[in-house]
Amino acid sequence: MTGKGRHRILTAIATLAICGFAFLALTAAPSAAQVLWGTSTVEIADAPGLEGYWLYRLNIEWDTTGLGGHGMSHVSFFLELGACDCACDEGIVTLDSVAGTGAGEGGCELEFLGFYECTGDPGFPSDTPTVRYEHLENGCDPDKIGAAALHFHSRFGPSAPRVHTGSLGIKAGTIMEVGDITGNLPLCECGSSSVSSAATWGQIKSLYR
Repeated sequence: MTGKGRHRILTAIATLAICGFAFLALTAAPSAAQVLWGTSTVEIADAPGLEGYWLYRLNIEWDTTGLGGHGMSHVSFFLELGACDCACDEGIVTLDSVAGTGAGEGGCELEFLGFYECTGDPGFPSDTPTVRYEHLENGCDPDKIGAAALHFHSRFGPSAPRVHTGSLGIKAGTIMEVGDITGNLPLCECGSSSVSSAATWGQIKSLYR
């Protein structure tokens, strides 16, 4: 990709993000019954070794005070890829050694490990590809009311932003609940192995049509 082309793409992302943030602000509020909710945004990954990837960022919140006094055990993000033949291909989803942070009990910092379960989270009755997050056992535990900023990388490009009903899952003790996330999810794109300038520009424009 030329410097001029990349500049055009990044400028477009910055401009169109304003529309995306306005969309999220209007639709991200949880229903009264939800114990987990959040937003998802996407950008082109620019870390060394991740050329051709998209970076998905999740900002989630939870309230498990009504779940028998149990704190959050782990959180899952169901990717809604459907019958995707390449969902289990090597490198489709990658995660950093620390895949997110959040505030724990007493103000300590939570660190999250991320796992890509291409055949589904075994803790939930679902076979859809899932990114699962568990907090690192380092003496800091999740509070019953909390928030976290999580992320993952994928070769799958993004959907347009919308409300994805039931695409988040939370486990507290033996109790499982689902919640909604507002924003972008990856789309199954078998045969596409990288983010090209032409494809990227087309996808970016389509997100906010």
